[in-house]
Formats: sequence, C-alpha cells, structure tokens
Amino acid sequence: MVLGDWMSAITLILEDGEDVVKSITKFARQEKINYGMIISGKGAIREFEVISHGSRGAMEKFSNPREFEVNAISGKIEKRDGAMEVKVKVLMSSSGFTPLSGELLKGKTAGRLEIGITKIDMKKMITA
Repeated sequence: MVLGDWMSAITLILEDGEDVVKSITKFARQEKINYGMIISGKGAIREFEVISHGSRGAMEKFSNPREFEVNAISGKIEKRDGAMEVKVKVLMSSSGFTPLSGELLKGKTAGRLEIGITKIDMKKMITA
C-alpha cells in the first residue's frame, strides 16, 4: 500500500540502560521530527515510573525497579513552539504476568528496546 511521500518509518534501537523518553526526544531532535507517531516496540523496561489509573479509579504514579516486558507501546512526538513534546504510552507485564499500562514518565531499557516511529511531514501531507 502506497501512503505517499509524506510519511516514513524509522526504527530507533536503544541499548541496555538508556533512558527511554530522553532518548526518543533526543532522536526526534536529531532526525528533525516535527510530528510523529510511536507505533511499535519490542523489548523491556526497568526502573520506570508510569502514571495510570489506580485501583480506585484515581490517577496514580507507579514505580518499579524490576524488569517489565513491553507488550505494546504507542505515543506521539510533536514539536510545539520550538519545544519537543514526547508522550509515550505503554502496556507492560512482569515475569509474573502482572500487567501495567499508562503513560511512561521515565524508565531505562532492560537489554535492547526497539521502537517503531512513523515520521509525518505535515507540509507534504497537506499539499498531497
């Protein structure tokens, strides 16, 4: 399927111990991504903080030093008023199959983490 020359796929590969959100932000600046979508991921995260719905429905911050496997990852990359904004949503599970989902505030890679990003050129998309 041809989607046009306004969209391109990139895989960001992070090695063990790298900060996930900071690395995505740095990569987006280097690649001049003004708008992009995080569409896939393969690997694990440790030493993380996630904001999510708690047991009573209120928003809570969860942190864990243990390794959790990334089952799904999504998000957006957007440059606004010169500042790079990165929002990362994750669905993860521990070795005991304990699920956890929410917005990743910070976390380090546990081994290699591959992240699929779609870069969108809004100028080309609007004129297509």
